[in-house]
Amino acid sequence: MRSFTPGATSNIVVGAASARVKLVEASSPQQVRICNDGTATVWLAFGDSTVTAAAASGVPITAGAIEVVTIPGTATHVAAIAAGATGTVYFTVGAGL
Repeated sequence: MRSFTPGATSNIVVGAASARVKLVEASSPQQVRICNDGTATVWLAFGDSTVTAAAASGVPITAGAIEVVTIPGTATHVAAIAAGATGTVYFTVGAGL
């Protein structure tokens, strides 16, 4: 695996309700760099334009964390939720780790 090569970045201002954003340049399996610039854990879900996130079933990303994950080839959007307004989560689509 090569080092992460970034593409375009999208973001979500996280709150107590699930919000979603289209992953720019989303295509068959690729990586996305996630940066939680907020003050609390957020929970994520990947899917289509109807995806919603839930704390009970989402992928947790702790405050201040930066993660690189491989997303499913069918995912075009990401959704995020937190216990309250906590800041912004950035999603940079790319390739590599």
